[in-house]
Amino acid sequence: MNAEKHYKTLEFDKILLQLQKKTFCEKNETLSFEDLLCPSTDEAREALARTDEMYTLLLRYGDPGVGRVSDLSRPLTRADKGGVLSIKELLGVRGLLGACRTVQDWYQNSRQVGSGLLDPYFAYLTFHDGIYRRLGDAILNEEELADSASPELHSIRRGILRAQNRAREKLEDILRSSSQQKYLQEALVTMRDGRFVLPVKSEFRTQVPGLVHDASQSGATLFVEPMAVVDLNNEVRMLRGKEQEEIERILQELTELVVSCKADLLADYDLLAAIDLLLAKAKLAKALDCTAPEMGDEQQIDLRGARHPLIAAGDVVPIDISLGRDFDTLVITGPNTGGKTVCLKTLGLFALMAKSGLLIPAKKGSRVDYFAHVYADIGDEQSIEQSLSTFSSHMVNIIGLLKEAGRGSLVLLDELGAGTDPTEGAALAIAVLEHLRAARCRTAASTHYAELKMYALKEPRVENASCEFDVESLRPTYRLIVGVPGRSNAFAIAGKLGMSRMVLDAARGYIQKDDIKFEDVIESLEQKRSELTRQLERAEQYAAKQKRQQEYAEKELYRQLKAAKQEAEEAHIAAQRVIEQTKREAEAVIAEIKERNRKKDAALTPGAVRNRVDKLYDVAGSQPQVDDHYTLPRPLKVGDVVTLREMNTPAEVVEIKGEDVTIQTGAIKTRVKMKDVRLSGKKMPKSGERSARRVAGSSQKTRRAALEIDLRGQSVDEAVMELDGFIDRAVLSGMEQISIIHGKGTGALRAGIHSYLKRHKNVAGFRLGTFGEGEAGVTIATLK
Repeated sequence: MNAEKHYKTLEFDKILLQLQKKTFCEKNETLSFEDLLCPSTDEAREALARTDEMYTLLLRYGDPGVGRVSDLSRPLTRADKGGVLSIKELLGVRGLLGACRTVQDWYQNSRQVGSGLLDPYFAYLTFHDGIYRRLGDAILNEEELADSASPELHSIRRGILRAQNRAREKLEDILRSSSQQKYLQEALVTMRDGRFVLPVKSEFRTQVPGLVHDASQSGATLFVEPMAVVDLNNEVRMLRGKEQEEIERILQELTELVVSCKADLLADYDLLAAIDLLLAKAKLAKALDCTAPEMGDEQQIDLRGARHPLIAAGDVVPIDISLGRDFDTLVITGPNTGGKTVCLKTLGLFALMAKSGLLIPAKKGSRVDYFAHVYADIGDEQSIEQSLSTFSSHMVNIIGLLKEAGRGSLVLLDELGAGTDPTEGAALAIAVLEHLRAARCRTAASTHYAELKMYALKEPRVENASCEFDVESLRPTYRLIVGVPGRSNAFAIAGKLGMSRMVLDAARGYIQKDDIKFEDVIESLEQKRSELTRQLERAEQYAAKQKRQQEYAEKELYRQLKAAKQEAEEAHIAAQRVIEQTKREAEAVIAEIKERNRKKDAALTPGAVRNRVDKLYDVAGSQPQVDDHYTLPRPLKVGDVVTLREMNTPAEVVEIKGEDVTIQTGAIKTRVKMKDVRLSGKKMPKSGERSARRVAGSSQKTRRAALEIDLRGQSVDEAVMELDGFIDRAVLSGMEQISIIHGKGTGALRAGIHSYLKRHKNVAGFRLGTFGEGEAGVTIATLK
């Protein structure tokens, strides 16, 4: 059977033409279907992988930009038998070598991206640099050798130029002579047969001695070579002969040079043609926005968002269509111009493209298995020459494919059984589908017959599909809906177009009740499907919106955490600078105090100053804690004392819920993640114990009359609660002055403490510390 006819029916020849236009090798300008189609599943799968690899490189690095490369097999064979290559043919050899170098350099730059699948194509290209340079030096253009082709040629051409200049000078003298000008038709020098001549009036022929080479058509002008330049013209002609001999010698030399690497050149051309075809496939994939389909040998097709490659991008409607997995036969119904034929052609065209190693214009994840044969009976096949009607012509095609189609075949039938009596046509169509099912073919057929819709509903592995039609706008949507039979919508369309209700009701009366019920069932199914589709679309839109919001929230959280971390690092660096500066200043003060033999005020002794500076350095200079991959040594329980990962303040566990832990420090409760706590192993100090220990320790160390309480690192509420008890104990002890250490920080803790002290009944007044007392990081309070 004529396979080419089926390929053209599916318009695969147009895809082939697009591919040919994207090639640069002469050999690929005449590609045939046989040159593209792979003979086995494995070869087709490998061809797809190579095309996909080349597509990746093309997108990343662009087109290598190779010009047209001529097929040199015939010229090289002739040269090998003793012939001489022309200048144009030699230039073609240089173009071939240049193309090899270009694609080699391009691939070498792109190897870091590719997987190496294309290495064999590029690795065996042979670039003869010496021949490439020699041809470049020798050839000026397709018709002329360069003066640098040989020293002898350069010398000869210089001699020709000198002889011509001398001849022209003599003729210019004649033109300037007043006695000779009256004999000339025009005052110019021209050439005849490669010799310089002057246009002389025929009546003055004897007045200008010389050789006549030509005459004008009217005979009024003779072209005379004056005797004064005959010898010079003879010299030019003699040198021209030598020039031609040298050119022939050079061409012979260059031919022998090329023939010496004939085998490499022929192999290079074949490899270059293969690379060119892969590049053309990649360029076509880029133009059509294609992806590589999955391929197996189970004769399955699963297309997602498939776009017919020959329909303009702005007009094509993507479709989802499958065949061979859940069902082997697909019956497509629906109104005319609804897209049934496009669906069939898309199936067949994609099968042929995948079989040829071409990527397909569909979404990622589509599948097109290998089909040994693809048959199509699509369109109006009426033949006037053979006196065949449309029905007869279709039957001729179907009879032919029924004889050949079998396992591994994809069969596409448009308007199956149409063009004859509907009852007989439907019966014949069902019989054809049954025959193809028995032959284990994969079949897709379009029809208007209700009998085929019923057949698809009751038969296993046969499925209905319909092309959606918008009755309100009287326009098809071109969407394919698998699993639902389509309606012809004839009555609805006629009504929309203005046909009277009386005629429509009469028409419905002629339809059998079973057919009416069947159409009503289809209409009900269609309405429910449309509603479910709308609900699904709304759900998908809502899910997409939720996903976008979640992604935004995650990005914003990450941004804030990153900013907070950066701010903490910057603050730590700034604190380090302040501490270092403070220590330097403190050392200077200590040195000054030593020189003054120290003051009696214990608060200003070098030891006291150094202790305060070191304490400030220890607190402000502590490094931010980082995740140390800590693991709890045992499960937490209520009552455990823990610390947070980011701070050393002890807290008590008061509640545990899953991965959440509620901890309490003073009167403050906080819920944190279990991963952020560290088991302390110490007991939680009672209220006032910490301050009392600090007071005792401070008294022992500094021997000062004033008591200290360190509230750094606490919240305002915690600090006020602890300070309240401390003041009470200080009053009971008869103390007149206390030191409250709150640090500088942001100033929030200091402001909260000052606000509290203003209201306290036992506080007579307060001030910030001076140098040696802690300055703005300490408040000195006087008690009543």
